[in-house]
Amino acid sequence: MTNITIFKVEPYNSSYYRTFSGIYNDFKQNAAADYNFELTPLDYDSFIKSIDRGLIHCIILLEDEIPTGFLVYTTLISESIELNIIHCIGTENINAKRQMLLNKFLEINKSLMHKKIVTYPMLGRQISFAEEIKNFGFECVNTSVMAYKLNDSQAINKTQSAQLVKLTDDYSITNWKSIYQKDAAEIIFQAFKNSYDALFDNRFNSIQGCKDIVEKITENIYGEFLPSITKVLIYRRRPVGIYFANLTNEKIANIPIAAIIQKHRNLGFGKVILKQLVDDLLSTAINDGWTLKEINASCDSDNLSAVNMYKAIGFTEQYTYPQAYHPILTD
Repeated sequence: MTNITIFKVEPYNSSYYRTFSGIYNDFKQNAAADYNFELTPLDYDSFIKSIDRGLIHCIILLEDEIPTGFLVYTTLISESIELNIIHCIGTENINAKRQMLLNKFLEINKSLMHKKIVTYPMLGRQISFAEEIKNFGFECVNTSVMAYKLNDSQAINKTQSAQLVKLTDDYSITNWKSIYQKDAAEIIFQAFKNSYDALFDNRFNSIQGCKDIVEKITENIYGEFLPSITKVLIYRRRPVGIYFANLTNEKIANIPIAAIIQKHRNLGFGKVILKQLVDDLLSTAINDGWTLKEINASCDSDNLSAVNMYKAIGFTEQYTYPQAYHPILTD
C-alpha cells in the first residue's frame, strides 16, 4: 500500500514552537551557503519573539504534521510587503512546496496587495523558482552584486591605475554633511524614478519615499552609516550626486545608493567619486584597524554603465539574482 503524505500550510503559532526549531536552525546553518546571507540570521528564540511582536510573519509547511518548509515576510515597510525567504528542507518537489507556501501567502495578503507591491529578492538557490513564480503574477528584474575584495591584488592594481577624467571647475566632491539630507532625497528621486528599481521599491517614485531611504541609511537602519566616506558631487555649490557608504558588519562595507542626476551623467564623474570612496574606505580600514575584507554594491544587471563603472575601479560581478516583484492588484 502506497503511503500518502498529507500536506498542510498555515501561519506559525506557538503549538509548533518545539517542532519548528529544527527546520529554522537548518536554514540558519545554511543561510550563507544557500542564500548568500551576509549577516547571521537571528537565533531561534529571537526569531520567534519577532513573530510574536508582529515584526515579521511566518507561514509553515507541514508534511504529516512535521514542519519541512517556511516562508517569512514583513508588512512593516509602508510601500511594500517584503517577502524575505522561502526555505524548504531537501530538493525533492521543492518548487511544488514553494508554491504551496506562496499560495497561502497570497491568500493571506490579497487585501493588502491592493495597496502595496510585493518584493522578493530571490537569492541563492531560490533562483530555481524564478520561472514558476511568474505564474503567480510576479515579474523579475535581474540584479548584479558587485564586490571589491581587499585581498585581491588585481582589484587594488585596477583601482590605482584607473583612467579618470578631471573634474571641471564647476564640479567638486565633498564628504557627507547633514545639510545635504534634503538634497540627497531629491537626487535619488531624479535618478531612480524611471528606473527598474522603482518597479520593486515604490519609494523611488516619490520625494517622500526617497526621504525615507535617506533617513534609514543615515540613521543606521541598513548598517553603520559612514558620513566621512559618503561622497557628494557638487555642481556650482549645489549637490547633484550622492554615493552613500556604510558597514554591514566588521568585514563588509556596502554602497547602498549611488546616484547622479541625469543631466550630470556620462561625464566620467561616477568613476571619480567611486575611486575616492574606495580609497577612503581602504585607508580608514587600515588606520582604524578594521577587519574589512569586502566592499559591495548592487545594481540592475542591464545597467551596463553602472556595471562597467564598478568594474573599472576593481569590482567584479559576484553573482546575479532575480529581484521579483508583484505589482499592486487592480481588480
